[in-house]
Amino acid sequence: MDRLILLLLTFVFVNGEKYSPQIYNYLFKNTSYNKVIIPTINDNDTLALKITFLPRGISQFNEVNGQLSIAMGLDVRWIDGFLKWNPLKYGNVSHLVVPEDHVWTPVITLANPIDRIPVFPDDSFPIRLYANGQVIWIKGGTVSVTCRPNVRFYPFDEHTCYAKFLTIDRIGNELRMETGIRSAIYEKHGEWDIHSMKAYSSYFAAYSSCVFEIVVRRRSEFSILNTCVPIICLGILNACVFLIPPESGERVSFAMTVLLSFAVFMTIFSATLPKNSDPVPILCYILMIMMIESGIILILVIVGLRIFFKKENEQMPKFVSRITRLSGLRSRIFRRDQEQLANGRISNDEIPNQEQSPMTWERIRQNFDTACFCVSFGVYILLVVVYAMMVKMS
Repeated sequence: MDRLILLLLTFVFVNGEKYSPQIYNYLFKNTSYNKVIIPTINDNDTLALKITFLPRGISQFNEVNGQLSIAMGLDVRWIDGFLKWNPLKYGNVSHLVVPEDHVWTPVITLANPIDRIPVFPDDSFPIRLYANGQVIWIKGGTVSVTCRPNVRFYPFDEHTCYAKFLTIDRIGNELRMETGIRSAIYEKHGEWDIHSMKAYSSYFAAYSSCVFEIVVRRRSEFSILNTCVPIICLGILNACVFLIPPESGERVSFAMTVLLSFAVFMTIFSATLPKNSDPVPILCYILMIMMIESGIILILVIVGLRIFFKKENEQMPKFVSRITRLSGLRSRIFRRDQEQLANGRISNDEIPNQEQSPMTWERIRQNFDTACFCVSFGVYILLVVVYAMMVKMS
């Protein structure tokens, strides 16, 4: 019994192999098949071309130049009305594999290419023919397209890119493109993650087209360590200059070093971003504001040192007295003297009335440093909070 089954299987297999050349001769040699003519029965018919995208992953994304390369395959299917046969006449053989140059194939091109308009022009892929006239053509390779980057929320940015496919040899009323997407195993990229993908049909001028849309999101861990952390450290150091004792003589050099660090960091940071201003990253504005703040702090440090080296017997300018009076500094000093008197730290003879409360250069310097530190550190915290809220809302 087993030997009989084996003989029957061998007979069917051998017969299937023998019928393939006959099908080939029937389709391509014994008929007037023309691979140049679009395979529609009537001239006014519209050929339905179904393209299914098979994405594999991101090969490269250069946001500076606006170029995206995707490793993907294309499952292209259509019905060729001239490539049909009756399987019952040919040993139930239902399909045949032939080279792509034997049959009519659509000229698939890109509407937004980087260099080459045709899709996979240097590669040849076999075509599978079925008895009902269905043609399956699976192509694969790297698709490189232009992509307009959006680095507004760098380094937490995401970009929407499109790969637009069309057939330049046939217009919309001759060939209608339908599309879909098939889930596949995506290969991870070191810097970018695929956030979402979709495919839809559209029109490009008079041509029917299908669009593959991909949203890529930056993996921000590396950028946080190399961009955000240095900015945070520089911002803290920027305000801490007012905590350095003036007598150390290091205030100006420290403030100048921080200012130059901002300038160098801004140059390095701008080299990693696209050379356009639409849109400008919010982080660039933050860096610019912090660098301007660093310059203002340097000026305030110089003013504070001039106050520090004032002699106590030197007459105080009228505008300084007016500023201290309007700011309430005299009142605070008077209240502090009253508290020290209550604690027994000073005697009653050492305290004049509030209007005559002495304003020394040392007291002005101390309050000046405290105010500058609080304002500069408050501006820094405000910038960080505003940036974090904008990124969170995006």
